[in-house]
Amino acid sequence: MVERRSNGGERSSKRCNEKHITDRSVKARRRRRRRKWIYFTRRISLCMIAAAAIVYCMISLKYRNTFLPNTKIGGITVSGLTIEEVQSEIRKGIERYELILEERDGAEERINGETIGLHPVFDGTLENILRKQNSLLWGLLAIRGAEYPSSYMVEYDKENMDLAVAALDCLNPEQVVEPADAYVAFVSGIGLQIIKEEPGKAPVRKRLSEEIGKAVSSLETRISLDERAVYKEPGVSETDPELLAQKEALKVCADVTVTYRFGSRSEVLDGSTILPWLSMEGEGSAVVDRNGVEEYVVNLAKKYNTAYCAKELKTSYGPTVTITKGHYGWLIDKEAETEALLEIIRSGESQEREPVYAQKAASHDGPDYGDTYVEMNLTAQHLFYYKNGKLLIESDFVSGNEAKGWSTPAGAYELTYKKRNAVLKGKNYNTPVTYWMPFNGNIGMHDGYWRSSFGGTIYKKNGSHGCINLPPAVAKTIYENIEAHIPILCYHLDGTETGKTTPGEGSKKTTPNSSQTENSSPAEDDTTGESQTADPGNTSSDGENPSSQPGSESRNNQIPATSPISDVSMPNQPNPSNQPNPSDNPTHPATVSPGP
Repeated sequence: MVERRSNGGERSSKRCNEKHITDRSVKARRRRRRRKWIYFTRRISLCMIAAAAIVYCMISLKYRNTFLPNTKIGGITVSGLTIEEVQSEIRKGIERYELILEERDGAEERINGETIGLHPVFDGTLENILRKQNSLLWGLLAIRGAEYPSSYMVEYDKENMDLAVAALDCLNPEQVVEPADAYVAFVSGIGLQIIKEEPGKAPVRKRLSEEIGKAVSSLETRISLDERAVYKEPGVSETDPELLAQKEALKVCADVTVTYRFGSRSEVLDGSTILPWLSMEGEGSAVVDRNGVEEYVVNLAKKYNTAYCAKELKTSYGPTVTITKGHYGWLIDKEAETEALLEIIRSGESQEREPVYAQKAASHDGPDYGDTYVEMNLTAQHLFYYKNGKLLIESDFVSGNEAKGWSTPAGAYELTYKKRNAVLKGKNYNTPVTYWMPFNGNIGMHDGYWRSSFGGTIYKKNGSHGCINLPPAVAKTIYENIEAHIPILCYHLDGTETGKTTPGEGSKKTTPNSSQTENSSPAEDDTTGESQTADPGNTSSDGENPSSQPGSESRNNQIPATSPISDVSMPNQPNPSNQPNPSDNPTHPATVSPGP
């Protein structure tokens, strides 16, 4: 058993040795084969490189007298061409040369080579280029390429070029649009905005000529004027830091909206009007132009003022009259409103408001006197007092003496104030009245208790010094139902004159007879009646001691319904500081004071 196992081991060992020998021989054969392949490949590669080098050198010999691949002269491809052939190509290019100008608005213009006298100049430049080129680098240039200008090989007539440039439409003043800087503006519904700059289309002629000359010298056939930067450019862009800072500084004032109310009408002042009034001062602070604000207020006053303006009145007699005199109506205080508006804009606070008035009226809608007013027909010597649209009372009266030149002026006025128990004084008279209601300087309504009759034609020869004499009962009723600033509308109306009069009691109208005439009452004599001279010692029946004159009050002041003044001596009413001094302001003869 032992012997058998030993033989088996020997056989196994022998087989392993044989296998090992076989593996080594296989590997050796493989190595020999690989070496042969490498050797063969190297030889082939060397042969190929040698062949390629021979071919490359042979090709380079070709470029000893021709231009290398991918070579351009003045935009003309001259690869493989001789000098003579290149010259021929340049001549052909010049013969058909035309430069196209691409303009900013998409339009195109052309400059013809013949027009500008374009011609070739062969001064050895081509020979120099050919001599300096390295033919052995033809492969590199085939990839990278080379380009040479033709500026030394072509020329043009400068005078013809100037004429051609001058004739371009893009330089025509009618076609030129100047650039506009970015700016701050008010956009309705949005507010203050920066408006983007506008490039325009205004070529700089010198720059345009230079760029066209360069293009022609290089025989370029198309250029973009925008890319060549021949246009004027805006000086301020929308991203300009100073412009952005300006917008923020102006925004406070420009974003203000002031809505003025005039009854059912309104005027809106916003940034579109305010912005032109604004300027920059110092470190980013906005300044409001007073002149601009003042002009706006003046125009506002022209549009909405009604004082000293003609007024239409539908009379109680039917016809409509036009009252052209008198101060009644709306009157904006221009100076005060200008100051107020300046402060509003500076504050940046939007608001609704009424302007500051030097004088107010009853209504902005329809007639400015509203539906509460005293209507006086100086022709008929009859008045009507309407309160809230309803007739409260009507009565005959006696107005200023026409024969003596004391006629009561027609016009639209307002009640200045009212006073109980006043004393009307003149040179030769000292007449107390119970109800005093002035409306036009020294002219007013009051009770004419000394008269026995009213109305008719009494005023023509036996009238007052200008005031409206009323029956005492009528004067009382009006006094008790009227306040300061109520409109008093005086007019003449042809065809309404009457000879009938009303008795002093005001109960009915009578016709004067032999026993009762216009001169029947001694109180109606010229030596009695109103006076405009103050009596410092006079005290009214209610015990008030007068300390001032009603004439010193401005019309726009809120005058109380009852005044402490016990006499009616006063100068003509002063106008508000900013209202005109119209020629229709009633005056009286210098030698005569208005009287009863």
